[in-house]
Amino acid sequence: MAKVRRGRAWGFLIVWIALTSFALTFPFHLQRTPKIMERGFDKVVHTSLFTVMGISAQAAAPWVSLLVTAPLAVGLELVQKRIPGRSYDITDMLANIVGMFLGVASFELSRRLVT
Repeated sequence: MAKVRRGRAWGFLIVWIALTSFALTFPFHLQRTPKIMERGFDKVVHTSLFTVMGISAQAAAPWVSLLVTAPLAVGLELVQKRIPGRSYDITDMLANIVGMFLGVASFELSRRLVT
């Protein structure tokens, strides 16, 4: 049963990484930034995406997950420098990293509370 759960976790993680990568690298061509993004909602989106990724990565491969999610948290933001319509922002990168650690910590905390 544990292998089935871990397999499902890997499947979800791969799909989530693909969706997150697409969402963060799709070249948007907006003439004006929506007001909700100007108020910092963008940071909430980044943190949320990587929190889910941290949880699913920890479920798939405990503590090895940091080897998967940490390079993505940094790399996806660096890739945005080269994509027209996207912009690099160090605070987005920090939001990615915070989200990743929140995901790992929340998974571990919930696992310890259950047992």
